[in-house]
Amino acid sequence: MRPLNRATAKTTPTQRPISAQVARRRALRQQRRQALLLQLWRLVAMLLLSGGCAWILLRHGWTMHSPEAVVLKGEVALEKNQVVEAAKLRFPQPLLEVSPRALEAQLISTLPVRSAQVERQMLPARLIINLKPEIPIARAERQGPAGRERGLLNAEGQWLPLTDVSPEPLTNILVRGWNDQQRSEVAALLEQRDRLEGLLKAVVLHPDGDISLITNALGRIDLGGEPSLLNAQIETILHLNNTLPEQLRQTRQSSLDLSNPDRPELQRPKSAAPKNAKTQP
Repeated sequence: MRPLNRATAKTTPTQRPISAQVARRRALRQQRRQALLLQLWRLVAMLLLSGGCAWILLRHGWTMHSPEAVVLKGEVALEKNQVVEAAKLRFPQPLLEVSPRALEAQLISTLPVRSAQVERQMLPARLIINLKPEIPIARAERQGPAGRERGLLNAEGQWLPLTDVSPEPLTNILVRGWNDQQRSEVAALLEQRDRLEGLLKAVVLHPDGDISLITNALGRIDLGGEPSLLNAQIETILHLNNTLPEQLRQTRQSSLDLSNPDRPELQRPKSAAPKNAKTQP
């Protein structure tokens, strides 16, 4: 046999036996790692389970299945199906997908209501809609991008869209050429509707800012374009309606100029020249 090299024998490492204390520490660290992994898996499973339950609850638990889930409040002459159609609700409808603010704006722009308040109720899943009715006072016409538009006006002279569910206005007054710039003057005239009852037929707003009235007893009345004189002009109209002689009322094609209410002027049409009249040389 060949003898071993002493140098090689000296460099061979010797394996020391592992003590029981070190082995115990290693076992404890491994157990801790396993316990931590188990807790992490439990946490992930719990999150997935709770998330799934929450999704199912939101998607199916808080869902309105029919129009019966819509509760309509307020003294409005509207049927529930009209409100549901105006709100563009489709059933089944997840409750949390309904934005109360957006739905309020949709109802105000679509229905003849002054205000709308929408509230979501979770248990049971319901939508509570409180509507305040808008009372139209007069009919109106205006020039829009697509031509002449018809609508209604409230007591403040604000334009109300004309829909299939719009109530009848309180008066038969028609406002022609409505525009937002003269809304305050229109509101002032509508405020006097009780005093002008049976007298005022139409309010005509001209492009240059002048206002004319079409009346039953006095014919056409030109008010001009000075809003500060409106109250005095109304008083003059009422006075003339009570004192003007019958032969001066409703003169054909005549008009009453009240641009200066202190000096009313009756404008008569110019008589046409006779057809057989000869021209002077």
